[in-house]
Amino acid sequence: MNHKINISCKLSVVAVLFSLTGCTRDINTDVLATYPHLSDVFIDEFASDLQYQAWGKVTNFGVDTETTYDGTSSMRIEVPNPSDPMGSWAGGTFYSATGRNLSGYDALTFYAKSSVATAIEVGIGNYDTTEYLVQVNDVQLNTNWSKIIIPIPNSAKLLSEKGLFYYSAGAVNDEGYTIWFDEVKFEKLGTLAHAKIEDIEVPGFPGKLTIGTLTETINLPNGINRKMRVSPNYFTFESSDVNVASVTNDGNITVHKTGEAVISLKEAEGEIKVHCYDFAPTPTKDESEVLSLFSDSYTNKISANWNPRWEWSTAEYTEIDTGDNHIARYSGLNFVGIVFNKTADCSSKTHLHLDVLCMDEVSESTIITVSIYYGTTEIKYPITLEKYPDFKSKQWLSLDLKLEKENKLIPQLALACDDNTRNILLDNIYFY
Repeated sequence: MNHKINISCKLSVVAVLFSLTGCTRDINTDVLATYPHLSDVFIDEFASDLQYQAWGKVTNFGVDTETTYDGTSSMRIEVPNPSDPMGSWAGGTFYSATGRNLSGYDALTFYAKSSVATAIEVGIGNYDTTEYLVQVNDVQLNTNWSKIIIPIPNSAKLLSEKGLFYYSAGAVNDEGYTIWFDEVKFEKLGTLAHAKIEDIEVPGFPGKLTIGTLTETINLPNGINRKMRVSPNYFTFESSDVNVASVTNDGNITVHKTGEAVISLKEAEGEIKVHCYDFAPTPTKDESEVLSLFSDSYTNKISANWNPRWEWSTAEYTEIDTGDNHIARYSGLNFVGIVFNKTADCSSKTHLHLDVLCMDEVSESTIITVSIYYGTTEIKYPITLEKYPDFKSKQWLSLDLKLEKENKLIPQLALACDDNTRNILLDNIYFY
């Protein structure tokens, strides 16, 4: 539930008269459509354009005239306990009703303290849209005031930003507590350094590929490296090989052919390595012959939990959506279960088909194991270079595994990889 409070009681009107003589010219409407260049969010009182939208418990916010870092008042946040009927957490966003020009500033700063030791989430750019989101998790607070700095990756992009500051906090040990914010403002520190995004590797397929949220680290004046989740819209991108993958300034990638391209940023160190692959072969079986788990060529009649978080499993699962095609991706894979929501009756089927692509290097020691569970009985099918000569790095391998038990009531599959093979793609998984 969202709850809006208009906390602005002031209006300022500035009339500017221009007198042009000696010549006439067309007026640039882009120049006229400028936004106020204001720095203050809360300095004893709220800025004139400020409004507030509550998240979670809508009454969590108030103004405190007794506990302050400096001046006469601070913002007070009452974090509820989990059983509070009005909401189990506290959050909200402070936004400009009109938008602000924040170019020239390089950080949002404020002072904060808490009645108990806790960690909260804060950021900017989280109102209406998250086009220019900056999200800082695990901000540590205690009973002492501390200055918090939220760097802005590239404020030249913030010419009409509405989302000025947001926070999110939950209970500690099932108990509520109080947070205070004070002296909230945008600053030009000039002492932020060493901006770097976390290097990432992503698979790409013919067509469009959008860069998601990035992890950026910036060195603060106190020497701490601030890690943040940031929108890619702050950056300007370049491709090392536009014939493989080209990229627009706002991070929209077009994959043209197989190969590799490195996407770099003008505003920060770090890189995005794009491995470009072909799609898996299109299945040729008739729909009537198939009981499908994962394929764009068939109606998927089996649903599953693709990562049940088995103990000691390090696997992470994502589904790549290219529009017309979907590909399953596992990263950091040691082993993982694919647990069907309902046991699949494969009595009339003889094989399990799947297409697998190993993103890592394939050698004679590489082993990927596919397990099929017949009831509680597990049968393992090792995939090796010796057994499958076409098993090559970055190429699709089509597997047709024979169902070996009379009991073909199958509740789950499983995958396992050796230490050097942790990143795989899957497609067209079905029984026939």
